Amino acid sequence: MKLAVIGGGPAGMAAAVSARKNGVEDVVLIERHDYLGGVLPQCIHTGFGTQLYERDYTGGEYAWLWAEKTLSEGVDVMRSTTVLSVSKIPSETKTEPDRQGWLITCVNASAGAVEIDADAVIVASGCRERTLPQMMIPGSRPAGIFTAGSAQLMMNMKNYLPGRSAVILGSGDIGLIMARRMTLEGIRVKLILGQEASGLARNIVQCVDDFDIPMRYGWTLVSTHGYRRLKGVTVAPLQEDGVPDMSRREYIPCDTLLVAAGLVPELEVIRGYEARGMENGLFLCGNANRVHDLADHVTEEGLRVGQEAAAYLLGTGTDRCGQRIPVREEMKDRQGNMLCTVCPKGCIMSVSRDPFRVSGNDCPRGVGFAKQELDDPKRVLTSVVRTDDPLHPVLAVRTDAAVDRSKLADVMKAVKRIRVTGDFRPGDTVAENIAGTGADLIATWCTGDSMKKI
Repeated sequence: MKLAVIGGGPAGMAAAVSARKNGVEDVVLIERHDYLGGVLPQCIHTGFGTQLYERDYTGGEYAWLWAEKTLSEGVDVMRSTTVLSVSKIPSETKTEPDRQGWLITCVNASAGAVEIDADAVIVASGCRERTLPQMMIPGSRPAGIFTAGSAQLMMNMKNYLPGRSAVILGSGDIGLIMARRMTLEGIRVKLILGQEASGLARNIVQCVDDFDIPMRYGWTLVSTHGYRRLKGVTVAPLQEDGVPDMSRREYIPCDTLLVAAGLVPELEVIRGYEARGMENGLFLCGNANRVHDLADHVTEEGLRVGQEAAAYLLGTGTDRCGQRIPVREEMKDRQGNMLCTVCPKGCIMSVSRDPFRVSGNDCPRGVGFAKQELDDPKRVLTSVVRTDDPLHPVLAVRTDAAVDRSKLADVMKAVKRIRVTGDFRPGDTVAENIAGTGADLIATWCTGDSMKKI
């Protein structure tokens, strides 16, 4: 029995590992990049693994962790391979008439056109961002308009700055995270527009409040301006009927617009087929199934779907991956004066200084966070340093401990002066006692020969 998994992000890797652990011997994982991890390596911020492992990994560290699991389980990985289509194998050619067979047509960087026969397929192809044209917003289309993910790729993996002054359309997590990232790099974020507070509470605190970035809820973009390069945007508040109030419109000069207006599952390869799981051997998981808030939840779903695919192929329901970790419920009806950012759950706590008291926290870590936040707020800084590799011009890094929030600008100045050479992997020290903070700067992704290991 052969299982093909399309997509080497957190969902695909988890599904492949789970299927192997549940007895499927022939598992092939197809990934279009030349490395595993999907979008994770460009996510240099922390927030990954907090629920599955109670560790605050960066995207690169989380990708490395699961890449090692995938390879150690003996999954056959096809990198630099793009899937073009998934189709049913004609019934007259099937070896088992009662079981659906699938033909995966793809193109590989070295082998050219490739066809793969599989008895079951898991589609973990992720999602793509909504673009400005899809939102039908009028105006010119000059240079300087990016989706938030493309700007993230430019800055965190290609060493390009998108501009000097920016407006962000969308108050979801990626928009908030990019607001902080651009601010740390010296780009002035003039405004974040959002219809509601849709991002995680910890990102609102650490990415917006920490840097006093203006945010307007209930406002939207109504037009873009510029010929060769973006010159500015017009924004306006939304009325109750959802129509912009043009009498209150404002023009904001900027050379960069980031569109962070939602995600769409990427399912073109199975267009025309319905993923019905146990009925026909075609499964969906991760953001290709539905958009998740956390990579931890994507991983959990991948583990579950890998088990289901194994049960379909082997005719057993045995769960040998261990107990599934439950997803924590959202906070409801909580009141307080401090929001804990230790994990994405974001407990709303009531904190008093004299005498020191904390209530409303769901775990003991909230007490330590509250005391630290009152006396001396600290944050882990994530960024990139330059390398001598033209194919991978930057290496993602972070401080190995939280540093004083007031020292973040000093740390960024020191980071920008660093240039590394040679082979690095997650956890390797890049610089000791960065900017005199007592924290070391460590790698969270890889360079050199280590890239070949994932």
